[in-house]
Amino acid sequence: MKPFNTLVSTAFALWLTTGLSACGEAVDTKEQAEAKIAELVQNTIRPTQHENQYRANIQLTRTNLLAMLPDLAEYPLLLNVTDNSDTEVAEIFTSADKAGKGLDGVYLELAENFNQQRQTLSNGKKAAITIRKLDSGLGAQFIMTGQYIAEAYSPANALWGSLVNSSSNKLTTIADVTASSVGGVIARKSKLDLITTDGKLDVAKLLTNVSSGAFAMGYTNPYQSATGLNFLITILDAFAKGDHTQMLSPDVASAFEAFQLGVPFVAQNTLQMRDAAMGSGVLDGFVGSEQTWLSTTGMDDYQFVPFGVRHDNPLYATSEADPAEQEVLKLFARYISTQTALLKKYGFETSLDYKDAYKIPDGNTIAQAQKLWKQKKSGGKPIAAVFVTDISGSMEGERIKNLKKALIESSDLISANNAIGLVSYNDAVNVDLPINPFNVQQKSLFNGAVEQLSVGGKTATYSATLVAAHLLNEFKKTHPDYKTVIFVLSDGETNTGVDFEQTKALLEVQGTPIHTIAYELSSPELKEMASLAEGAYTESSAGSASFRIGNLLNSEM
Repeated sequence: MKPFNTLVSTAFALWLTTGLSACGEAVDTKEQAEAKIAELVQNTIRPTQHENQYRANIQLTRTNLLAMLPDLAEYPLLLNVTDNSDTEVAEIFTSADKAGKGLDGVYLELAENFNQQRQTLSNGKKAAITIRKLDSGLGAQFIMTGQYIAEAYSPANALWGSLVNSSSNKLTTIADVTASSVGGVIARKSKLDLITTDGKLDVAKLLTNVSSGAFAMGYTNPYQSATGLNFLITILDAFAKGDHTQMLSPDVASAFEAFQLGVPFVAQNTLQMRDAAMGSGVLDGFVGSEQTWLSTTGMDDYQFVPFGVRHDNPLYATSEADPAEQEVLKLFARYISTQTALLKKYGFETSLDYKDAYKIPDGNTIAQAQKLWKQKKSGGKPIAAVFVTDISGSMEGERIKNLKKALIESSDLISANNAIGLVSYNDAVNVDLPINPFNVQQKSLFNGAVEQLSVGGKTATYSATLVAAHLLNEFKKTHPDYKTVIFVLSDGETNTGVDFEQTKALLEVQGTPIHTIAYELSSPELKEMASLAEGAYTESSAGSASFRIGNLLNSEM
């Protein structure tokens, strides 16, 4: 389509800014926003309806997320030390809260200081540590698949150690504790009485008030996040009354499904969860570590309440660690134990009197708990989603090739009871596939539509997003029980069609979560669009598109 001329664009932006329609009515309800989106789509954007009829062959064997792991090169070693005739180096997969920037970088400073000591091993070499930052779940996935195994692994809590030990790649505990912390619910002070008794988390109260809708609770993806996994096991353990043999029983599964109906959304990470709570005000509480809580400002209206098992950041040696490397790791753990002041500076060594609220299950039980979450996370409600795919000229070559591969592979992670549609765009917007249940026929049509995508032209991202919102609004009229979501994939900023300021007021009021994937770029506008209604913003390289999209679909679909 052709871009708005300057006069129309300016006038329309002014109309949205003031929140007024031609009739003088404020656009401040979902129904009014849906009506304005319909008007804009039908009269201005005017998408084409070249629906795909080609059915692609589909594999009967399903791909899982472990087969889509990203390129390890995206997670570089963070310390410049290498093995040589004089130095023995042990690499540690380290969770993001210990290997990030600022107050999230305690392991980096500990390793740098340790390396400067040049401690001598029994083989005469000097001991050194290097760090690779990976979310606890991603580190576990690399080890469990054997795709790449560092000499050591330090997740945020011991649940991940138990999970990895259910695979063929076993771990050896070097230290149960390196940096003491706890996970918890970060809750509005005004709602604390709904989840606590005598200042401590009352899980029965939490379950009752989340299920009833009195307390809006959010948590993070338990396939990636330590706090998310801890919260999931906490809930299942409570439903099972501490009996791990009943944790996956039909009664527990049914109770968990009912609980999930009261959960507005599950975030990809704690930062997204925090922003949703502080920005939109949708959440009364969300999960996070105490270390993260202590380093966050601007949350005076919230209180931290510990839950679950401790986040003591254990250190494990993997099967790749030879005796010399295990000796390095033991020396490093011993060194950390002398650094209490440094650990406190980074927000660790707190709540030392808190005890685990449940016994850590075996790894097979944890893996089955993750699968139960995948099956029941929508609270029994099916999901209707529209994929909005950039096919502008900048997507030519490897970008569109990898995106097609990613969409087709990750479609295996979409449950058959959900409904899917596809919209593609460049200068113009096209509905490639109307929303329908994702049965074998729809999956074949979806994959066929993806295979036939061709690139060229400019980038009308927000026009396409409004078309997707309109499709979902129409679908909901005849399928009211479905939850709705939009996935937007783009490799460039919008340069034609409706602009962001013209779009965001309507999308925010309309309220459908929009998950955005910035493909080979960093995009403040896509990030802001995701924040309008508790969506996730993800940046992806071409090579890791399958994992990024798959990880998002695994948690949402």
